[in-house]
Amino acid sequence: MKWTFFSRKPRDARPVWRLVAKPDADVFDVQACPSAAVESAIASKYLLASRKHEATLFVLGMAKRGVLAGPDVSVVDDEAARRGVDVARIPRAGRGAARPAQTVSLDEMMLSAGDDCAQEKAGEDELACLIYTSGTEGRPKGAMLSHRNFLSDCRLIGGLCRIAEGDTVAGVLPMFHIFGLTNVLIGAFVNRAAIVLVPQYSPASLLKAVAESGASFLLATPTIFRHVLRIQQKRCIVPKGALKVCISGAAPLEKEIISEFEEAFGSKLCEGYGLTESTSAVCLNPPDGTRKHGSIGMPPPGIEMKIAGDDGVDLPAGAVGEILVKGEVVMLGYYNMPGETAGAISGGWLRTGDLGYRDGDGYFFVTDRKKEIIIKGGYNVSPKEVEEAILAHPSVKDAAVIGVRKNEREAIKAFVVAREPVEAEDLLRHLRGSLSAFKVPDEIEFRGELPRSLAGKVLKKELKETFMDLRLIERSGDAAGGAAGGGCKGQP
Repeated sequence: MKWTFFSRKPRDARPVWRLVAKPDADVFDVQACPSAAVESAIASKYLLASRKHEATLFVLGMAKRGVLAGPDVSVVDDEAARRGVDVARIPRAGRGAARPAQTVSLDEMMLSAGDDCAQEKAGEDELACLIYTSGTEGRPKGAMLSHRNFLSDCRLIGGLCRIAEGDTVAGVLPMFHIFGLTNVLIGAFVNRAAIVLVPQYSPASLLKAVAESGASFLLATPTIFRHVLRIQQKRCIVPKGALKVCISGAAPLEKEIISEFEEAFGSKLCEGYGLTESTSAVCLNPPDGTRKHGSIGMPPPGIEMKIAGDDGVDLPAGAVGEILVKGEVVMLGYYNMPGETAGAISGGWLRTGDLGYRDGDGYFFVTDRKKEIIIKGGYNVSPKEVEEAILAHPSVKDAAVIGVRKNEREAIKAFVVAREPVEAEDLLRHLRGSLSAFKVPDEIEFRGELPRSLAGKVLKKELKETFMDLRLIERSGDAAGGAAGGGCKGQP
């Protein structure tokens, strides 16, 4: 692994600052380097004491569990040691408080750097960044993405959507997520388009930014499209036809919403499909071709997709199997996880974990996540099919379905967010009229909202009774203990 990721240096001089990686850091490194923690990566803000590397920025990969405890947090050291958890303590902050040696403000470092810099060319197959998966099924995994991955995806999707110089892309998606990073930020730069940023999202502020900037492309999640549609229908903030193409990703979008959106905005709304491991979009309903509702479209030239069985054998059109992707957009692998990498990529083909089929015209359809399939009484039950049936009830706003253990078998449990008061028996009666008997949920739980990731995906792992946030330490003793018990157990 290369230690120097990036170098900023004036011509004819030594580096002003560099980025360096330490893949086996621990919590004591974090205490020594005041930092911003995202997943398991730490971006530090201090300089090396060595004269040779006076200005170096560290990126630390955490190799062991640890607790960074503030001055008012009490931790039982013996219990932490028994569980193999390191404990580092932060001194009290404030004016005159202790400060780690040899540290400097990141802002000060960047402001003092000169603007006359030499570019350092990187190889296309070099690691560009680590993007962690959303963890909808388990622990997030760091997808290693190269410069070639990003360039390939941006050029393919940019060509398909005809993004060009003079266009403006609305930047409302978070840039730390693969959708926003690849298809908005880098995608706009690669295709010479401008970006209008919406730093604090609200439906009204997004529509105002689109209208004032003359944005021609909007990439967003289904939730955002639903929000802006309702406002546009009432106030018509964005002139009809101003937006050329809108792309929805991260989750399915209802046919009715697509139709209403296109009527209200006078622009095309296309659904696409992609993963963190594929550097975002690999499939899209063509804006200028036939669009099929429920389909994720067809892969553009340069990307291969197929449907395969558990044995890896290709399946014919219409048969349901796992979706596999191949091309220059497929990641290098999972960071520090060779076993998971070998299980995900074979012969250049990425196993997406999504189930679907290809129709006779070459359009792909996603039916479900492979790991979310519920096996009830020997029958496979698709959570998506049950969720769609529940959402068809006029009193239901949101729904999610998972499999739960009930004695020695798997049962179906539905979590429902009601739009208006409704009884569980009314929902069950509705479902019995539209689903086979074995697909009707065994249990319905009403909630005020469903846990979702920042990308809008339902975090089904948090709906399971056995869910425990792995970032937290289990509490010793009973559940009524306080912070002195060494942490907390259960859902956040």
